[in-house]
Amino acid sequence: MQNILLLGDSIRQNYQSYVKEQLREANVFYPNDNGRSTQFTLLYFHRWWDILSEGGKIQFDVVHFNCGLWDILRLSNENEPFTPEDIYRRMLTRIYERIKFYCPDAKIVFALTTSVIEPGYAYEEQAKRYNHDIERYNRIAIETFDNIQDVDINDLHAVSISLPHEAHSDFVHFETDIGIKALGNQVLDCLRRNMK
Repeated sequence: MQNILLLGDSIRQNYQSYVKEQLREANVFYPNDNGRSTQFTLLYFHRWWDILSEGGKIQFDVVHFNCGLWDILRLSNENEPFTPEDIYRRMLTRIYERIKFYCPDAKIVFALTTSVIEPGYAYEEQAKRYNHDIERYNRIAIETFDNIQDVDINDLHAVSISLPHEAHSDFVHFETDIGIKALGNQVLDCLRRNMK
């Protein structure tokens, strides 16, 4: 039975249980922690890997991850995303390299960042998210991984923009039956395509 590692922010947390229940032909692992930004994922990947792989006893066949919603967040007093574009590009490359170091034989999948209902944050006076930033950062991710070539892109963004308003549970998340199933089924299709 193959071993699948799911990493990412709260969007991943929305669909992780559904994917684990549906993907009966594989063992699905994920940390309880929210992966937040690219920097956070890079910093904590080895801890999650160590716990979930039981110190390397479990080898992962596919690693599916996403980062973006925290990176494009604009703090209320600032007029730019939390993670600058060049840093986002570099962090994605470093996460890829980190995954390859710990999981050298795994197939790697990056899920594009999902859309938001603007202002994309519950407390607009504290922070905001914009879809034009999400689209720009998704293009950066596609360009970055096109250069690497052995990363599959899972277009969760396309799924998210096709969903009706009631699929949202708030400005950012899809913690509804329709949202979980739509994103979860897209992840399942992508994982099955990448399983050996």
